[in-house]
Amino acid sequence: MVSATLKAAYERLKSEQPHLYLRDLAAQLGVSEGQLVPVAYGSDAVPLKPDFQGIFGELPQLGPLMGLSRNAWVVIETTGPYPAPAFQGPIGVLNSPLIDLRLYLAQWGYGYAVRSFGRDGKPLYSLQFFTPWGEAIHKVYLQDSAFLPAWEALVSRYAGTEPETLAPPAGKDLRNTPSVDREQFLADWSGLQDTHDFFALLQRYGLSRWAAVRLAEGAYAWRLPGQAVSDLLAWARTSQTPIMFFVGNAGIHHIYTGVVSNLSPARGWINILDEAFTLHLNPAGVEEVYLVEKPTREGPIYSVEVFGPEGEEVLWIFGARKPGQAVPPAWLAYIHQLKSAALAAAQG
Repeated sequence: MVSATLKAAYERLKSEQPHLYLRDLAAQLGVSEGQLVPVAYGSDAVPLKPDFQGIFGELPQLGPLMGLSRNAWVVIETTGPYPAPAFQGPIGVLNSPLIDLRLYLAQWGYGYAVRSFGRDGKPLYSLQFFTPWGEAIHKVYLQDSAFLPAWEALVSRYAGTEPETLAPPAGKDLRNTPSVDREQFLADWSGLQDTHDFFALLQRYGLSRWAAVRLAEGAYAWRLPGQAVSDLLAWARTSQTPIMFFVGNAGIHHIYTGVVSNLSPARGWINILDEAFTLHLNPAGVEEVYLVEKPTREGPIYSVEVFGPEGEEVLWIFGARKPGQAVPPAWLAYIHQLKSAALAAAQG
């Protein structure tokens, strides 16, 4: 049941600051975004059964959709038909040229189907998914009104009961670096055969990604200036070299592979505004940037990795590649320039 006190506080804050997004309103009110959905939308927010595999299995029938994922510092949006998902236990994979997602369902708690209105007054239809503690994981927006009957039928089939938002888990200190044998850790890093092996390496040593990169600094990781991200995006736009963007939160990794065409700063954010892909990066979240090398059986793979003020993962950027295919030569040339500059800076 919606708290009358919370509803009154929401309506007062919304009238004072009408342009704030729901996430920002929730933060000011001291609640999660998931808790605020039924407050903000009332009967236009239909709670969904937590059958996430079933829901995602039906999304390919709804025509082109826009998928949105975010963390505290970056938002990614890609638009296209959702492919059929493949699930292995609680991990789901959706892979197409435009919709490329990794779902970690162990972190998913509940969802809503929401009817809202854009700033142009037109109705928006979305499916919004949250962690058990109400943090937004992923949102899916209908793009073609011809599929509205199918959308409404899906919502009717999966309509559920109002969920309970749980207390968030205790936060992890991502900057805590356990005492590990650095020499052995780097030896194990050198033995990586695939980029996907890196997660297992982190688990084995009990390290956050930030802590691992810091331990590998000078061997497999090199610190870059904060400006490196803006410079990289400007280079990608000019060179039209395809790259890969990874944006993640507790329950998803959202990936886009392609070229950057329209780069535009606005309201202090860095924005890519392309037809089927948009990305919004808040520079306040760019606390540390590293060039990271991971050995694989196909040769070294390089990424530019952005960490936030608390050591959280903000954004990863790779050269576009598929297994068995080389990354673009222009990407490697650019990376080697970054590495040379980082080595020179480290030497004084």
